[in-house]
Amino acid sequence: MDKTRLGRYGRQICGRAWISRAALVVLLTWMSTAACVRLGPGIRGLVDLTTSGEDELRLTYLGTGGWIFQHGSDMVLAAPLFTNPSFLQTGLRPIRADTVEIDRHMAPYDVRGARAILSGHAHYDHLMDVPRVAAVHAPNARIVGSRTVANTLGSWSGVGGRVDVVDDSAGDQSSVGRWLTYGPGIRVMALRSHHAPHFDGYTLYQGSVDSPLASPPRYATEWLDGATFAFLIDFMDAVGEVAFRIYYQDAVVAPPLGFAPEVLIAQHPVDVAIFVPATFDQVDWHPEAFVQNLQPKRVLLGHWEDFFVPIDDPTRAIMLSDIGHFQDRLEHVFSGEWWRPEIGTEFRFSR
Repeated sequence: MDKTRLGRYGRQICGRAWISRAALVVLLTWMSTAACVRLGPGIRGLVDLTTSGEDELRLTYLGTGGWIFQHGSDMVLAAPLFTNPSFLQTGLRPIRADTVEIDRHMAPYDVRGARAILSGHAHYDHLMDVPRVAAVHAPNARIVGSRTVANTLGSWSGVGGRVDVVDDSAGDQSSVGRWLTYGPGIRVMALRSHHAPHFDGYTLYQGSVDSPLASPPRYATEWLDGATFAFLIDFMDAVGEVAFRIYYQDAVVAPPLGFAPEVLIAQHPVDVAIFVPATFDQVDWHPEAFVQNLQPKRVLLGHWEDFFVPIDDPTRAIMLSDIGHFQDRLEHVFSGEWWRPEIGTEFRFSR
């Protein structure tokens, strides 16, 4: 396998290929000390913009890429991370899901009725905790992701057979992909996307897993991204019309990759768009182009906080991202309401 390739920002790196784990620690430590931008607290608690008697959409931020989306009894999850291995552990030592932490942080939420768990790519911070969540907390949910997601979960996880692979059915700006339906109230469409570089054109942990794994990846460098996807999530009303439309991305991407089909947005713009500000400055026109494509009514920011510290620690912004600048750029092109939530924040919106 060719583990390096040329791209818009030059040579991009697969972690296994030519960054040793020791060198990775040096890089990450430099990034955290020299270029970490800290922000004040985001919004926390309950943001309730509903009117009594109106149809309601609920979204709860679980941290990193994790969300709970709920409309009535219909529920979809986006893959959370609660384990949060440290810099040194991520760079030098094996990592594995902390089932005690996962269970502790999932305990406040009854997600037994969840029908799907979305994982836009297979890096450890988006997939490592999914087997425990799927097996224990959302036992009936399908996992929606790439062939690499399915192969990474393989036979060891106990949930690899529950993956709906979307590599050949995703949509893009000009073509409508295939809807995956999860009962009469939920449909999901994958959108072709890509993982932006982490730093100065370098993308860590790049590659694909081409056959099912019999044992879990041991190091962060072995959780390869695979094909990356964003998603449209539609919650349907009683007559089969779109009640609420959510756009979800779990990685920054250079537009028009990650765009939703224009014909669908013309029919029903996005009610809530979830954008990732981390490393947004590694690409052009993020978030501006996505606001134009999606025409969102409201915007939420996810995957903005430092996930190399315990989840109970005071929240600080993820390294190497001037999220304040991202927010300024968002406000320049978006006149609607937007929020940067703390972990555990719940939003309630009406139509």
